[in-house]
Amino acid sequence: MSAPPVQLGGLQTEHRNPRTTHIDRVSTLELCKILNREDVTVPLAVQPCIPVIAEVIETLSERVRNGGRVFYIGAGTSGRLGVLDASEIPPTYSAPPGQFVALMAGGDYALRHAKEGAEDDREGAQADLEPFNLDPKVDSLIGIASSGRTPYVLGGLEFMKSLGATTVGLVCVSPSAVGTEGNADYLIAPITGPEAVTGSTRMKAGTVTKLVLNMISSGIMIKLGKTYGNLMIDVKATNVKLKQRARNILRFVGGSACTQTDEELDQILQECNGSVKLAAVVIVLKVSVAEAEERLERNKGVLARVFEAAEQEKNDPSRGGQDEGIVLCVDAGGTSCKAAIMTKAGDTGLGTAGPCNVTNVGVDAAMATVAQAVQDAVDSCATTKGRQLQDIKVSAAWVGMAGYGRPSITPAIDRSLSSLISLPGGTKLRVTTDIDLLPTSVQAQTDVDNAIVIVAGTGSIAMSYAKVQGQFQRTHRVGGWGHLLGDDGSGFGIGREALRRALYASDQRRLDGVTEDEPISPLSQAIFQHFQALYPNSHPEDLLSTILLPGSDGSDTASISAVKRIASVAKLVLSMADSDDEAQGIVDAGVAHLTDLVSLLARKQNIDTARTALVLAGGMMQDALYRETLVKALETRCGRFGHTETVTQPALAGARYLLSQI
Repeated sequence: MSAPPVQLGGLQTEHRNPRTTHIDRVSTLELCKILNREDVTVPLAVQPCIPVIAEVIETLSERVRNGGRVFYIGAGTSGRLGVLDASEIPPTYSAPPGQFVALMAGGDYALRHAKEGAEDDREGAQADLEPFNLDPKVDSLIGIASSGRTPYVLGGLEFMKSLGATTVGLVCVSPSAVGTEGNADYLIAPITGPEAVTGSTRMKAGTVTKLVLNMISSGIMIKLGKTYGNLMIDVKATNVKLKQRARNILRFVGGSACTQTDEELDQILQECNGSVKLAAVVIVLKVSVAEAEERLERNKGVLARVFEAAEQEKNDPSRGGQDEGIVLCVDAGGTSCKAAIMTKAGDTGLGTAGPCNVTNVGVDAAMATVAQAVQDAVDSCATTKGRQLQDIKVSAAWVGMAGYGRPSITPAIDRSLSSLISLPGGTKLRVTTDIDLLPTSVQAQTDVDNAIVIVAGTGSIAMSYAKVQGQFQRTHRVGGWGHLLGDDGSGFGIGREALRRALYASDQRRLDGVTEDEPISPLSQAIFQHFQALYPNSHPEDLLSTILLPGSDGSDTASISAVKRIASVAKLVLSMADSDDEAQGIVDAGVAHLTDLVSLLARKQNIDTARTALVLAGGMMQDALYRETLVKALETRCGRFGHTETVTQPALAGARYLLSQI
């Protein structure tokens, strides 16, 4: 997309300034006064832009907190100012070197040498950005163009916008091509007017650009907790000067709590890897380095929040001490998301929200669903009721998420969950697929070396686990191909087979001219009645349309997906299996498929079933007939399992396991 060409003569930065037309004929002193009078107007140009700058800081700081980067692109003076701002962030705020990245038309050579033609390459920014393995969920771009029309910047904004990244345009004219093309989510346009030297945007436009970039980057760092008040609390004591500055900051922040000598402060700093902020928590709250790290993590790295939270714990007996030993487990499945919070005192809270398969709903929607389920659990637990999750000290958490494990989304999920639960990933926060929660139900069985998990809900899958140093580790999986290719033995698979038979009966009735009064198989008749009850306007001869594209009849079921609608027929089949041979045959076929999966796992790994736990989960396994038929078939095929467990609430099982580990 490209905007109509912008005539330079129409740009405010290209107008002749009537106040400086004689600057080549005045004294040097008067020349300086004229230039100064022009410069005085620059900060005033920023004021109207402050609301949008504030929005940019809020948005970008959250994205950076979640691991994102801020990219600057520009040409000429604009590009150099971006490089300057980005390069100053790491030494000033101890930020990672790659957190702010500046690119300019013409590359590094153009920093010191004019390369004016480079700015006209609209595709150049995309070529410069692509090698950075961009993550549009968290990465952001600030396109800097005083004229508002630089092709290099316009192309970069268009490219990042197409990926779904957050984009910011910084220009010094209005209207502008940046604004017209609409590829900037936020447009910052401080209008400084004609330059003292016509068209020399290194002057007022350059100054206002520096002011805005300073405000944005400094604001982001402040929001990320890089300051305490106006002190650079995140400074790292890496040389003699900085060590003394660190001591001074610690004594100022610590006040009467900081009684250590220089040598003792240096020792604490060393234990904190030179982090003044971490050392301040250790000194003021008199806690271990590990405890200080956890408190900072819970409060998103903001030191003032750490101290405020500690003061609240001190003044409110219902907080703080009672948080000791709280665990959280989330079963974020494809059908629903269930959370369990549990305390050592015995209090338990449960929460439920909607479908949470990250592959189907996306990372942002999945995180929102998890947050809702967890907050519901918090609200239903006596110890935590009335509080927000972010205010609770969770000792350990485990999130099992359907669809987890894809390299392209795993980092974003890990960051989001770590921020939500205020725990660092790893031993404190474990994130796996939802199925990996299930073996925890047999963790305490000392006579079990392996576990085979069968999940048969809407879909079906089997996994094997081996106990290594007391912990179950997944070894293999079979099935789980999804409804398009597999899922035999699941609710979908059984419903699909029953519907095939009913559809054939429907086709036969229509082609043979059979009336609705003439008998068909009991199962097909029951299926017709099932859908007619859900959709009163449907007819047996139109069963396929009813299954796949139901009309809007005002009922809630009209919005159910076709997959779930097909899977819902499985309950009907199971209810008839005792009395109907056709239904029993469909059930037996489903059981046979699941038996094949388990047999493959057991045979290929030479698993001793006598020392293996069979773990059953999913909606189909809650049906006694189906479960018992499967267990008998497995015993006939594979031998008797040492232990059989049916898991109805994986989140609770996971929470109990976590509690046993702390």
